[in-house]
Amino acid sequence: MLRNVAVSAFRRSVLPRVVFRAAKTNTISTGQESARSFSTILRNNGPTLRSAIVGVQSIKPSQPLGLLDAVQACPQLQTQPCRTVIKFSMRKGKRKTVKAVVKRFKRLDWGGWIRTLSGRHKKLWRKKANRKRRLRQHVLVNATQATLLDKMVTKYWKRPRHYINDPYAPYHTREEFVYTRRKALK
Repeated sequence: MLRNVAVSAFRRSVLPRVVFRAAKTNTISTGQESARSFSTILRNNGPTLRSAIVGVQSIKPSQPLGLLDAVQACPQLQTQPCRTVIKFSMRKGKRKTVKAVVKRFKRLDWGGWIRTLSGRHKKLWRKKANRKRRLRQHVLVNATQATLLDKMVTKYWKRPRHYINDPYAPYHTREEFVYTRRKALK
């Protein structure tokens, strides 16, 4: 999948005159046609395109271009995927809540965020009792993730909520930590 994406992006951005050779057949097609199962990329005569991509003049023109050459040539393929979505409204430019955060995480009154472990409902017949007990528990996110989650929700979701028979009631206060303590230390 990544190889197909890299090759197609490489073909669109850098190589308009490249000849692609199919892996199993002897047919040759140009870069403008859509082809799916290409394993190597061969370029035409001339060292200028290869030197622009790799930066080396001494490489032979008949040497096939690899996947790493395609990734180096296209900077949009070098970025790592990450979730840092902060949405803004079009009218006033205010931040909007990312609904996936509200659905998957719970914010405690002292500012911490908790979440469940992944796979806690999957293949329970295979898991031992100790592992199932650990999967039923919640875990805290780290400080960097908590800061990011605070940016992804609005003030409405950060406000403390009080429910009858709240199962999270013992976790809403954190008296042992200096910055979240509400009662004075005796």
